[in-house]
Amino acid sequence: MLLFWIVLFAFTTQAFANKLGIPSQFLSPEYQGVVGITSFMILGFALGAFIMAFNIYTYINHAHRFPFLGTLSRPFFKFCINNFIIPVAFIITYIWSSSAFLGAIELKTSFEIFLDMSAFLFGNALFIGLAFIYFFPTNKNIFKITGLSEAEFEAKLEKSIARNKKRGYRIPSVTEGSRWRVDTYLVNPFRVNLARESQHYDTETLKKVFYQNHVNASLFEAIIVLVFFVIGIFQHNDFFVIPAAASVCLVFTVVLMAISIVMSRLKGWTLTFFVILFLLVNWASSNWDILNQANYAYGLNYDKEPVAYNLATIDSLNNDLVRVNIDREHHERILKSKVIQIGGRDKSEKPKLVIVNATGGGLRSTLWTMRTLQYADSITLGKLMQHSVLMTGSSGGIIGASFFRELVLRKDSLGESIYGQTYRDKSSSDILNRVLFTFATNDIFIRFRRTQVDGKSYILDRGKTFENQLNRNTDNVMNKKLHDYYKPVSGGLIPMIVMAPSITNDGRRLLISSQPISFLSYEYPDLRDQLNIGSENIEFGRIFSQHDANDLRFTSALRMNATFPYIMPYANLPTEPKIEVMDAGLRDNLGTKITAQYLKVFQDWIEENTSGIIILQIRDTEKFTEPKEGNVSILDRLTNPIGSFYGNYFNDQDYNMDQLLEILQSSYEVPIYKIPLELRYELDEEIPLSWHLTALEKKMINEAIYRPHNEESLVKLKTLLH
Repeated sequence: MLLFWIVLFAFTTQAFANKLGIPSQFLSPEYQGVVGITSFMILGFALGAFIMAFNIYTYINHAHRFPFLGTLSRPFFKFCINNFIIPVAFIITYIWSSSAFLGAIELKTSFEIFLDMSAFLFGNALFIGLAFIYFFPTNKNIFKITGLSEAEFEAKLEKSIARNKKRGYRIPSVTEGSRWRVDTYLVNPFRVNLARESQHYDTETLKKVFYQNHVNASLFEAIIVLVFFVIGIFQHNDFFVIPAAASVCLVFTVVLMAISIVMSRLKGWTLTFFVILFLLVNWASSNWDILNQANYAYGLNYDKEPVAYNLATIDSLNNDLVRVNIDREHHERILKSKVIQIGGRDKSEKPKLVIVNATGGGLRSTLWTMRTLQYADSITLGKLMQHSVLMTGSSGGIIGASFFRELVLRKDSLGESIYGQTYRDKSSSDILNRVLFTFATNDIFIRFRRTQVDGKSYILDRGKTFENQLNRNTDNVMNKKLHDYYKPVSGGLIPMIVMAPSITNDGRRLLISSQPISFLSYEYPDLRDQLNIGSENIEFGRIFSQHDANDLRFTSALRMNATFPYIMPYANLPTEPKIEVMDAGLRDNLGTKITAQYLKVFQDWIEENTSGIIILQIRDTEKFTEPKEGNVSILDRLTNPIGSFYGNYFNDQDYNMDQLLEILQSSYEVPIYKIPLELRYELDEEIPLSWHLTALEKKMINEAIYRPHNEESLVKLKTLLH
């Protein structure tokens, strides 16, 4: 129970999860795109629910240690007043931290901050007040239990005590051996009373008081949990989509209330109950689908017999040379069409082709990729996208690239410039609030609601919520099937996008594209036989050709390519055994491996028909940083092995991929230019990895394009595409 408070304090003081952006969700909650009075009131209301859950939990667990409470009017209310230290300390800490954050980051005035904090306190008081409206008339004390007035009860009690003294025995305490000494207590926040002795009260009567209070509290908790569940039904209504921090508070509240409900009935057997329940659910989840509700790739047909996922299937898919040759010829026609559109045949100098690589990094990467592509394409007078043949990478970077690619495809029908601020704002709109709200009100329960996609039925969860919100933010321009991009790409109108989410079962990569790309997964016999090398890639369109692979929603492909653990569910695919996929950044954050394979396959054609390749690397972090300084402590020595592995994970990828490109360049007869565009910022300005950005973070990202290192890269790009 205290763990929840520790986590909340850590979030509020920015002592934990800063890189994931969670503290900013608490310190500047956003509701319907606005950080203001309403968002703070909702967060305060949700925190009020958690505070009441905390009070109920401690009352059920510890009220028996204070038997004098049973002799007071409104015992639960008195208990809550005296249980104030942790909640009040948190509220004070929150107001202090949030006020500082709003002033420094959101650039709010003192009066605006005052209004926000007042709204937070009002929301907090509102829930607590509503809770006590329920408890005041329904909770009973010892006088209500016996049906006597206080005077009548005391008179009867005196007679009972006198009889007991004559008989020579004392009445045992209701908490024999567990009562804590209390001399004074708060009647209200401004008045202190002496605690009444309770040993002479009838034990069974006091037990009845606490039992009635516990049952009443449990009923209240059950009602609240049910209300949360019902609210989840309206998750598609913007009015009900509360700030992400409020959803976190709701999750904590539901968990704490569930524990309290069980504890009120089972007491000391509660831990045993939850251990047994966990083991049973864990066993049942592997046998009953209702407890193991998978997430789906929308558009795929899951009713057909699953594909056998084994080495034999993989071998048959990756060794079809006839298919490879057909696909290569298809892509050479695309390249030829691209060169013709550029005007290469009419020039003495052959054109250069562009490949765009974009790293993952949540919404910061989405906005940064969008910003860089807009700016680079505008200063080159549209030549960047005209020369681009391939886009690849991971997570938010490919979402931003996909959005801009779609705008390029629609530019003649749009009412405004594709380089405008409007589209950057759309690409950086919040996604996290709705995703966490769905998790809090739907995914932690047994999911029974379903959604229809192209006539196929799927379980509704936060994966679908993510796609719906992405489509809302981008005006539904990417609400398409994967196959809808076949003609625009094959006709050379827009570049091909290849996504490569990682298969969690065996570490292979699932290559998703609107075009056939069997050449990227082909196992060349000489390499396989002589070097014992097999392909790590599996072509999505071929392995699921009988499961309507072409009907896959494009947003599902984007989501699978951007599935950060825990925030979004892994997508299950129709295979036997089932495979799950997650973020492409696990294997290749920048998309360099796909790029290198593509360049190797079409090396002969590129050398004959172009004057070189430009690899535009869009990075959401700085590639080269100064080594860390400082003395190493004993704790550092213990944690460095693990910390070094995770801290240098993407650095290791960069070193390996640079070496790969170096080897490739040495075999190429035309130059390969690598142009980086990096989102750099000071250490104390780090932008978190999240699906939410603050106003200041958006401003930092938009302005980063003008930094000297990026201006230098853009000049080089413009020169090469002259």
